[in-house]
Amino acid sequence: MSSSGVPTGRINGDYDLQSGGVLRPLPGSQGVEISGILRCHGSGSVEGTLACREIRVEDGLLTVRGSVNASGGISLRRARLEVKGDLTAASLKGGKGVSVQGNLTSPDVDIEGYVEISGTTKGDTFEAGGSADLRGAVELTTLEVGGRVSIGGGTVRRSIEVGGKFETTAALTFGTLEIGGLGRVRASAQGDAVEVGGMIDCDADFIITKEVEVGGKIRVAGKLQSARIEVGGLLSAGSIEGQDVEVGGVAEVSGAVVGRRLQVGGRLSAERVVVADRVEVGDEIRTVSGVKADSLRVGDHSSVRGPIVAREVTVGERGKVGDVWAGTLRLEERAKAENVYAEELEVASRVEIGGETQFVRSIRGEGARYGKTPKQVSQLPPAPL
Repeated sequence: MSSSGVPTGRINGDYDLQSGGVLRPLPGSQGVEISGILRCHGSGSVEGTLACREIRVEDGLLTVRGSVNASGGISLRRARLEVKGDLTAASLKGGKGVSVQGNLTSPDVDIEGYVEISGTTKGDTFEAGGSADLRGAVELTTLEVGGRVSIGGGTVRRSIEVGGKFETTAALTFGTLEIGGLGRVRASAQGDAVEVGGMIDCDADFIITKEVEVGGKIRVAGKLQSARIEVGGLLSAGSIEGQDVEVGGVAEVSGAVVGRRLQVGGRLSAERVVVADRVEVGDEIRTVSGVKADSLRVGDHSSVRGPIVAREVTVGERGKVGDVWAGTLRLEERAKAENVYAEELEVASRVEIGGETQFVRSIRGEGARYGKTPKQVSQLPPAPL
């Protein structure tokens, strides 16, 4: 059926809407119903709701001033679609851009350009080559956007892949999250795995089951929790729980760090550090309550502020520590300590211990200077951690 003598109301069969054409509902009706396919050549509009089997738009803009319900698919070829209400379709593909002022429901979305959805977004796979602004909550299986994406929280059951910038304004649950550039999480987030090329910022708890891998910087206002955490640059968090934590640069934690292994290339600051296995810090450790570990290595020219409690402690050349409780304590050349309480103590030349030195079994080494004469005891005083 052609567009000459533009019909109103219900249209049997297919309908071709030419450039500049307008479809209007019958008086007293809310919209237009087409039993077949609506083809739009150039720009056109529908004044009200639209129900049809399929929509095909080529080289223009189709504006629908109401909701759209397509039992089949919507295909956009070098075209855009604007819907003033809800949009429901079996699929939504192609095109320069889609704008929906209501909710979007479609199991298969693949748009070449931008997508703007004011309400909720529900479906299975969602892809946009350009940008996606999904202001309401999402309920999807996969979400893939080439450029920038912003969502209103929700659930993405399997994976999120973003080439540029990612943002969620409400709580989000996901499978895996992969961001090429920047991530901004303005609420809590839970998922299986995260990989970020640049940086990610979270305003609440960030709970990840398997691993968090960030090339640049991560900031978490609440708890950062994951079995494995690897950060290339700066890590900032309210607290950390992780089996293996590795930070290339600086780690700043206002609360506790709890885990199995901890390695920091630069400086570490925290209220306390409790690690079941090994702690290695290249520059400095600053704590309030102290560090507790099985093994602690303080690098050459490095320092620890706050008490140390460990089975085995090694302080590198010119390293500086405060009070130490250890099974075995090794102080390398020119290292300094305040008070030392160790089962066994090994000192190199020109080591300085400013306060007490108590040991249970032995002291090995010569040339150390003691603030007080070393004292052999049957039991060390209780450790603070």
